[in-house]
Amino acid sequence: MDAKNLIIVISGAINLLLGIIVFSKGKNSLTNKVYGFLAVGVAYWDIGMILYRMSPTIEGSIFWCRVLYTAPIFIVSFFLYFSYIFPVQKKVGKLIIANILFCGSLVFFTSIFSDLIVKDVVFNQGAEKTIIWGKFYFFYTVYISCFFLWSYIVLLLKRKEFINNGLIKSQINYVFWGTFVSSTLGMFTNLLLPTFGFFYFNWAGQVLSVIMAIFIAYAIIVHRLMDIKLVLRQYSVLLLSFTVIVVPAAFIIKFYEEIIPQYKVLVNLAILFLAVYFFPICRDYFYRLSNKYLFSSLYDSAQVIAKLSDKLRSTLYLEKVYDYIYESLNGAFHLKSFGILSFDEKKGTYFIRYNHGFDAGGVNEFESVSSLEKTFIKQNKPIVVDEIKPDNRDNKAKRLLISLRKMGVAILMPLSVKDKIVGLLVLGQKESGDIFNSEDYKVLDVVSAQSAIAIENAMLYDESQKFTVKLEKEVENATKELRSANEKLKKLDESKSEFISIASHQLRTPLTVTKGYVSMILEGSFGKISAVQRDSLDKVYQSNERLIRLVENLLNLSRIESGRLQFKYETMNLETIVDSVVEELTQKAKEKKLKFEYKKPAKLLPKITIDQEKIRQVVMNIIDNSIKYTAKGSVTVSLKKEENNIEFCVSDTGMGIEAEDLPRLFQKFQRGTGTFLVHTEGTGLGLYVAREMIEQHKGKIWAESKGKNKGSKFIFTIPINNV
Repeated sequence: MDAKNLIIVISGAINLLLGIIVFSKGKNSLTNKVYGFLAVGVAYWDIGMILYRMSPTIEGSIFWCRVLYTAPIFIVSFFLYFSYIFPVQKKVGKLIIANILFCGSLVFFTSIFSDLIVKDVVFNQGAEKTIIWGKFYFFYTVYISCFFLWSYIVLLLKRKEFINNGLIKSQINYVFWGTFVSSTLGMFTNLLLPTFGFFYFNWAGQVLSVIMAIFIAYAIIVHRLMDIKLVLRQYSVLLLSFTVIVVPAAFIIKFYEEIIPQYKVLVNLAILFLAVYFFPICRDYFYRLSNKYLFSSLYDSAQVIAKLSDKLRSTLYLEKVYDYIYESLNGAFHLKSFGILSFDEKKGTYFIRYNHGFDAGGVNEFESVSSLEKTFIKQNKPIVVDEIKPDNRDNKAKRLLISLRKMGVAILMPLSVKDKIVGLLVLGQKESGDIFNSEDYKVLDVVSAQSAIAIENAMLYDESQKFTVKLEKEVENATKELRSANEKLKKLDESKSEFISIASHQLRTPLTVTKGYVSMILEGSFGKISAVQRDSLDKVYQSNERLIRLVENLLNLSRIESGRLQFKYETMNLETIVDSVVEELTQKAKEKKLKFEYKKPAKLLPKITIDQEKIRQVVMNIIDNSIKYTAKGSVTVSLKKEENNIEFCVSDTGMGIEAEDLPRLFQKFQRGTGTFLVHTEGTGLGLYVAREMIEQHKGKIWAESKGKNKGSKFIFTIPINNV
């Protein structure tokens, strides 16, 4: 293989590699696929030239020469199709596709199966082979030239169509000039000169195809063409890192194999270990180097987002939030300038809150443009300044865009929380001149969402801080009045507690007397009573019982709040209290037709030190609640020793407790969702008082439930040695 063939191989490899990367990165994009096939066509052309030049026989040379001249058929066909679908994918007419296929097939079969294009090949000593052309070679050159010309006309028309779109215009320019220069020079060296019998440069067209690859690669890297520049950059860094590690390792292994071959295995293992250890270090170094000197956007998007998220969570100070956003985005994109605008909803204007590098010309406020608001900001879409073409009648938008371009603004990224517009991130051009790619937009999309929330929180915090300062001054000025009012409040609170205590005490006596007399009447102590009278008196008795429990709870609440709740402890069996309460409430359960079961302990439980009256009140409250809120099914009471505790449990098949109600069930004046529909008289004090009493006994009380209409359990434990 001579130097010319080696250059052609390198050229083909560059084209093929780029084609594979583009194709694999955009499998769902027709543009990427067609460009991939175009690159394969160029590589096929390169291979055909190598095989033709290396063929040692006349017959082989003729065959490979004919194969060689079929390659441009594929190149011009795919390039013409590519020009129609690039950069905005559009449907290509059936007539155009039929024309491409028919002409291509006709020329292909004519070229490879006849001598009408390539007739013969003549060997020349020390020089390139001479090709003897057939009768139709002239038509072949016209066909190739016309298809290229057709493609260029399509691209130029598209360039005119997108004249106001800076990004698409740049993409078309690079593709046009890259392919125009390489194809024009290639046709001159491989078609025109050979027509006149000059074959010295008939291999140069293959090498010149690299110009197309370089131009399109530059468009990919700099102008976001087909959105694969990040992949190319990462491949470059990884390849360089791999080379830096592998090449020295290979030399070291070779060196030690000759000096100390007996330690070959150990040396290889040591080199492998060192290579694995240093590869990530080397890769990170080249990433940093590439970011600093070569590419401005070679970054780990997940890392950028994660680091910014951590920073934003660490502060509520607005200036620090702005600094963190700028540092994160500048570290990723290397921006020439950056700013943040806040939105004043009342005025409908944006004003500068943070500026790093923009020359606003003394302007601090920008009026909102309804067309841009509606199309972009309210839709949470970025405004890419160079890509916006406002309506000719929208003078307001035109003036704003001209102003933004003068300032060097590249992108405006909306900051919104739900439907509220917080402001805009304003990004200038990158230092490298790069245009923002799809990876950048994904990062900006996440960063803008994070930033909007952080800025909103920081602004609220800032307002609260200002309000706090103002409030502190007002408090300082009114300290005497507040102290006086506080003293009055304390007295009022004491009076309230005293009133509740006195009222409760005063109510207990008549309620107890009422209970006694009604009970005597129901028992027949004053003579027989009718069924109607009994029913009415029974209702009076039950209402009186509820009032007694309410008064008792209010009295206990008053004592708890004033710290005057007293306990009379005695050592006894908890079974005694539970037996009494179960017996008292059995009739109530029967009236509701519930299965009321009491699982007594198998043997006598250890005695515990308790306040009998208060624990009885807790047990009564819990069992009574289960009966109240169970429409059908059963209520089961159990008592047992659990480790070093006595455990009391009431389980039922009643209305259950919803998950969100469980944490607040034992708080003051709290009731479960829907309980008021079953039992309207509840106050939400019973379980609060029960908790206070159990905790005074160094015990614990809690509730369990699988959800609505799935029953519930109320459990409390008291330590055996609680005193």
